[in-house]
Amino acid sequence: MGMNYEIYADEDLIDGVGFAREGSALRASTRRNPRNLPCPTCKEENRLTPLDEARGYQCDECADRDEGRGW
Repeated sequence: MGMNYEIYADEDLIDGVGFAREGSALRASTRRNPRNLPCPTCKEENRLTPLDEARGYQCDECADRDEGRGW
């Protein structure tokens, strides 16, 4: 169940990296910030980047569920 994460050029950069997609708090995947870590909630692989993990984030799907959106 993979998501297509793209850099949105209009968004402000944080730590030199933009958002993964519109409406997401996750950072875009880059060579220096690869999406190679599991979500701490659902344990799905390749959901977070090191910058996401450093901020204590979970994947967008888990965040949406916790916020009453999605499943």
